[in-house]
Amino acid sequence: MADDISLFDRRMRGPAGIAIAAGIVLGLLTGYTVGAGTPDGPSWTLVVPFALLASVFLYLGAYRNLSKRVRDT
Repeated sequence: MADDISLFDRRMRGPAGIAIAAGIVLGLLTGYTVGAGTPDGPSWTLVVPFALLASVFLYLGAYRNLSKRVRDT
């Protein structure tokens, strides 16, 4: 189909940037909430996977919405 877009389509650059920025913010908020880096809290290396996971889910949500919009037009 000509209307299908790939995960790496140029139209996904904006949503990718937003997903990465939001994932970083969510990762920092998670880290500060659980007290990462403090003597009583976990290390930041345990918090980073949650930021990456948030970025992936946000990106896939944006991809799903954009692919539905492209398919409907």
